[in-house]
Amino acid sequence: MSDFAVYSEDAEKVRRLMHAYQGSVKADYVVLCHRDGSIIAEVGSLGVDATPLAVLSTASFDSAKQIGMMLGGENFQSVSYGGENRSIYISPVNDSLLLVQIFPGTKLPNRIEDFNRLLVEKLVDAVPAFTQNTSKLI
Repeated sequence: MSDFAVYSEDAEKVRRLMHAYQGSVKADYVVLCHRDGSIIAEVGSLGVDATPLAVLSTASFDSAKQIGMMLGGENFQSVSYGGENRSIYISPVNDSLLLVQIFPGTKLPNRIEDFNRLLVEKLVDAVPAFTQNTSKLI
């Protein structure tokens, strides 16, 4: 389980930031989740339960980290997949939080890494608890 609380005031800040981000990158769905699969905030809709998506995204990101270690310590900053109708971009906010973003179409938006980095910075500024978290799930 998550080892910190997000207060309702902070949760509203997070949702506002994520909603603005969703519109600017034209994502179908954006979820902020703890590495244990707990959903902290979400915007948009997928039409399916997002909890399995959060859990599987965590597993996917953790697998990529292990592959990086096998390749001599490569530190992958994100994981992405492109499908026939949708694409997904998974990136860390810190050691315990991930952003999972679902986009329409087969390709990710141009400069998604830059846009994602800006959102992460704004989230950390808005909710200091995100960087004060003491646990590191590996």
